[in-house]
Amino acid sequence: MKQEAVTAKYPMSQGDLLLTCHTKAEFMTRDAAAFATRGVQAARLTAFETQTNAAGNLPSDEQLDYQKQALTAAATAQRAVVESGMATVMSQVAIVHNDRSPAYKAFGSAGLYGASEGDFYVDMGHLLDWATAHAADYAAQGLTPAQLTALAADNEQYLAALKAQRLAISSRSATTQTRQITLNTLYDELAALCGIGQGLFKQTDVSKYDDYVIAPSVQPAAPVVPPVG
Repeated sequence: MKQEAVTAKYPMSQGDLLLTCHTKAEFMTRDAAAFATRGVQAARLTAFETQTNAAGNLPSDEQLDYQKQALTAAATAQRAVVESGMATVMSQVAIVHNDRSPAYKAFGSAGLYGASEGDFYVDMGHLLDWATAHAADYAAQGLTPAQLTALAADNEQYLAALKAQRLAISSRSATTQTRQITLNTLYDELAALCGIGQGLFKQTDVSKYDDYVIAPSVQPAAPVVPPVG
């Protein structure tokens, strides 16, 4: 069965969760002696601060999107290089064969410009195979084996760019899930420690008790518009 995507447990934004954790950690440090009476030693409080800092260092969606977009742009640019090389080859072929002739059409270049990424790479390989087999027919027009070898290398670079793009997309999804798991784990520890803090001060110090209440984010109210007239 397909694993379901991890969703947020915390009733606030990621930024507010981290701010809440940093704030509560200060209260816990202040009340460390009281926490120790419930078996919560300084090492656990320090670990909570470390956990909070680590969560804050996770990449943002914007950073992950930038990486994906940069690799997408690189793949698009590399395809343009291959298309340019293909156009040069076909211009050499066109000196010998009309672009409506069977000999010209045998190269299969007509549908490549609008082809999908995968079809472009594969069909470009077919074009190169055909061109290599018939290179001697167009030698007088300047078509050389070295030219076709270079174009084949460009096509392989296009494949590499596509793979990098897809790996970035997969990595973004995995990183997003890892970040969500990390934040949920952080919230679980926050809730556990704040529950202990509330228990410590419920009967003795209402102010400190309130320090350990986890309040969800509150959206700002709409401004009141005075009536006209």
